[in-house]
Amino acid sequence: MHITKIELEDIKSHANFTHEFQRGTTAITGENGAGKTTLIEAVAWTLFDLLDYKRDDFVRRGAKKGMVKVTFESGLDGREYLVHRDTGMGYYVYDPQLKMRIAEKKEEVARFLWAHLGVEAGTDLEALFRRAIGVPQGTFTAIFLETPAERKKAFDKLLKVEEYRQGAEKLRETARYLENQINAVNIRIGRAEGELARFEEIETEHKIQTAQALELSVAAEKLNKDVAEKSEIVKKFDEAESKVNEIKTLFDKLKTEDAKAEIIAKQKESERNQAFEAQAKIKLVEEDYKTHIAALARLKELERERIERDKLNAEMARVEKAQVNVKADQNKFQEDLEKSLRAHQEISVLEPKVKEQEQFEKERENLRNQVADAKAVDNQIKSLTDKMNRLRKSYRANQTNIKDAEAKSEKASAFENLQKRDDEIINNLAKLRAKLEADEKFQNEIQNGLCPILSEKCLNLKPGQTLESFVTTQFSEVKMQISMLENEKKQLTDALRTSHEAEKSLATLETLRNREKEIAEEGTRYKDEKESLEKKTENLSKTETDLAEIETKLKVLDNPEAKIKMLQTEANLEMSIRVKITEVEKNLERLESERRILVEQLESYQFLDAQWKEFSDKRDRTADAHREFLTNESLAKLLPQREKELETAKNELRELTESLAKAETDLTAASKDYDRETHLSEKVGLLEAEKRLTETRANLEYTKKRADELERELNRLAEIRKAMQGEFQEKERLEKVAEATKFIRDTLKEAAPRVARNYVHHVSLEANQMFREISGNAERTLKWTEDYGISLEENGHDRPFINLSGGEQMAAALSVRLALLKQLSDVRLAFFDEPTTNMDAVRREKLAEQIGHITKKQVDGKQIFDQLFVISHDDTFEDYVDNVVSIAGNESA
Repeated sequence: MHITKIELEDIKSHANFTHEFQRGTTAITGENGAGKTTLIEAVAWTLFDLLDYKRDDFVRRGAKKGMVKVTFESGLDGREYLVHRDTGMGYYVYDPQLKMRIAEKKEEVARFLWAHLGVEAGTDLEALFRRAIGVPQGTFTAIFLETPAERKKAFDKLLKVEEYRQGAEKLRETARYLENQINAVNIRIGRAEGELARFEEIETEHKIQTAQALELSVAAEKLNKDVAEKSEIVKKFDEAESKVNEIKTLFDKLKTEDAKAEIIAKQKESERNQAFEAQAKIKLVEEDYKTHIAALARLKELERERIERDKLNAEMARVEKAQVNVKADQNKFQEDLEKSLRAHQEISVLEPKVKEQEQFEKERENLRNQVADAKAVDNQIKSLTDKMNRLRKSYRANQTNIKDAEAKSEKASAFENLQKRDDEIINNLAKLRAKLEADEKFQNEIQNGLCPILSEKCLNLKPGQTLESFVTTQFSEVKMQISMLENEKKQLTDALRTSHEAEKSLATLETLRNREKEIAEEGTRYKDEKESLEKKTENLSKTETDLAEIETKLKVLDNPEAKIKMLQTEANLEMSIRVKITEVEKNLERLESERRILVEQLESYQFLDAQWKEFSDKRDRTADAHREFLTNESLAKLLPQREKELETAKNELRELTESLAKAETDLTAASKDYDRETHLSEKVGLLEAEKRLTETRANLEYTKKRADELERELNRLAEIRKAMQGEFQEKERLEKVAEATKFIRDTLKEAAPRVARNYVHHVSLEANQMFREISGNAERTLKWTEDYGISLEENGHDRPFINLSGGEQMAAALSVRLALLKQLSDVRLAFFDEPTTNMDAVRREKLAEQIGHITKKQVDGKQIFDQLFVISHDDTFEDYVDNVVSIAGNESA
């Protein structure tokens, strides 16, 4: 497969990016921060579900949602597909030929990508990308520097080695399940054998119950006929009894109603007598009743008059109180008038002093303005002084920074030589450490001071020198050289750091010098401005003295203008006070007139209390008669109605007495045709017969039910006997499956390390070939070991990955990762993010050349890799790749 187009919208620094890509090797170049790595991250997120931070952080600042579209040509069917993913929930695959979405949501898209990327279903795409296709920037060699346990954790997942172990572990559950199923079958077989032991006993009982059911059926038929005959006799007796009971019920009912009617007649007669007595009583008290009613009516009229009199008394009290208040107001207004006349006199005395006060206040205002202006200028001078002090500090600090920058910039020119010496030391250290490792191995092989190859004393030894001491001397020399180089490297590291800082200082030196000129110009301007302001504050002291003298003079005058204004307010009230006095006098005359009218009106009520007492006495004297009349009046009015009700009750009583006599005659006649004792005897006989029939039927039903149960049980046991044969067959089948499961589980356990070793072997061979091509040295052998570590065999010695130079580490890691990709999938696509890190110029050139050749290599007429992307700000690759894409900051097209 190969990617044909990448489209970004509002992704990190890209507002709108679109670019089409060809097969072969493509270099993506640009300054740091231009968004080169963003292209890898977009592909990783869209095709391999890998994003190392939150989606919100992947969106361009200020945008609500970001979108990525990756179009690729599938290696499965050779057709183009577009995968769309956005930071919302959008994730789908679009077929441009069919013009429709063919996969939506994460699960469907994952299944599509597994198929078209040429990897097994269930492959961890994230791990595949992270470890082989597109290792993140700065981590290309990191995993090979980890411990064996960490490497195993990472690569077992990628190589699916762990899946074999997991498969074996999951089969443990299957084995347990099969064991449980076999145990369950054994239990069912044992249970079935226990139940079949009762088969003969149940068969015998079934025959007995069937015979008993036949006998009980005959007895039940005979009892049924006997019950029918007795039921007919009892039925006739029941009809006769029903007729007697009906007549008896009517007789009892009429007897009850007759007694009730007699009671009602007596009650109505009593009520008629009560109404008659009430009528007699009201005739005796009728005259006093009328007197009481007349007295109440007169008292009601007198009550209205008394209310009117009370209102007049209240009005009289109000008028008299108003007279008192008005007289108080008259006295107050008279006092206010006297105050107003005195205010006129005082105003005439103060008026000459007002002009003098106005003159002093004008002079004071002028002086205050002069003082305020001078103080404002003084504050400006203080502010300028502070600014000048801060400017002096800035100037001194800037001078110090210029001196430091000048001192540091002298060391900037040595950076390139120091870097070159640092690379030389790294290579020398690697060689010395490899030599030391070989010598240590050689020392371990020495026995009895003899050469391990010739088994005789070494001829190169000096007289008296042993092979052990010779090797030890060699150790000391190598270790000393390593120590000296390590010390020199530490010093070089510090020098490189200092030289790097010197380059930064050189860039800032010109800025600091310009700042020095700006500070000097600004200080001169502040100084001139301060001298100009100081001239304006020379007369401040004299002005403040003049202001104090004016303030004293105004204090002596004691503000006559304010006093006149206050007195003028009182003087202006004279006319209004006189008007109020006139109104008060008018009010006094009006109130006196109202009082005289009220006195005349109250004289008409002088006999009211005497009349009230007279009629109250009449009301109290006739109160008992009034109550007696009211108590009996309503009952006396009911006399005609009560007499009519009494007549009706007597007629009803007479009719009920006649009906009762007739019912008694009918009851006597019906009782002669019915014998209760015979009726009861027949009933008892019927009940006994029905009881025997019920018992027989119950026994018959139980016997039939028991026979049916036994028959069903016999059928069930026959089914159990049949099913038990199937259980034996199932047990045999499960035992065979369990045996096969155990074999598969044991095989998977053994397969995991073998699969890992097989992968490692093939990847190691492929990686070694690539490494030799990249390094240009066929005498060195790259090995990928069973603990997923990398070593380099050189001159018969193995150098571990940690002892390789930075360039060698990068080339080795690159070789292993490309070999992994080739072995694990049909994905012929890879991304290299800054692959020349830690490489010298020669190795960078060599790596660029080899990466350019990778896409041109073929096996069996087929390219090994379709497309490689190199992300770098180094222009080394531009001469060795098929395509170059330059990314500028905030790329939009």
